[in-house]
Amino acid sequence: MYLNKSVIAIVPARSGSKGIPGKNMRKLSGLTLIGHAGTCLSRLPWLDAKVISSDCPAYIEEGGRYGLDAPFVRPAELSGDTAGAVETAVHALAEAERAYGRTYDVVLLIEPTSPLREAEDVERATELLIRSQADSVVTVSALPSKFHPRKIFGLDGGKLAFYERDGAEIAYRQALDDKYWRNGVCYALTRDCLLNKRKIVTDRTLPLPIDREVVNIDEPVELEWADFLLRKRGKKEARRR
Repeated sequence: MYLNKSVIAIVPARSGSKGIPGKNMRKLSGLTLIGHAGTCLSRLPWLDAKVISSDCPAYIEEGGRYGLDAPFVRPAELSGDTAGAVETAVHALAEAERAYGRTYDVVLLIEPTSPLREAEDVERATELLIRSQADSVVTVSALPSKFHPRKIFGLDGGKLAFYERDGAEIAYRQALDDKYWRNGVCYALTRDCLLNKRKIVTDRTLPLPIDREVVNIDEPVELEWADFLLRKRGKKEARRR
């Protein structure tokens, strides 16, 4: 329980990644991505349940090594490239509630592909959701100015053109407004938002900015970058001891 609300954390980990085969079992700093997610959640004693949603026996076994229960196996229709995050979460919540014989007020989606999360990030998202009475909280990171919509290009008749027409008027980056990208550290939703609105982002969603370097792994090079950052963090922690 957290602030008198029951909380379940769901780690979605399908096995069919094409960009990085076996992605969720890749090791960074000695831990698989599933291991990183489970280890982070183990530092939150107030969680009422921690489950892994997977179609793969090896992933389920790996989750169990790090404290993630598997009261169900994700069905094939929710394990392909087109499977939606909402449908996957709805299925996981329903199966977990059936298995444990109870309901949960708050649902946390903890993606293995964001291994630089810290337990404090998850707790802050949960606290913000409950205290604000929002539908959901999404962790985000500031978008580098070079990728701002007003600074990127598209093609117009085969010729280079600003994606947003007024982009040509921006002379310095300080004139750009803030933009954010979803970093996958944590999605915190109310049960009502997930089951009835069937959305993660609604008109009552709050952001939780993460102001340090994090990675949401999609490409092979991002595995290397995440590993570098994890090793760098490990050295800093070692020096503090």
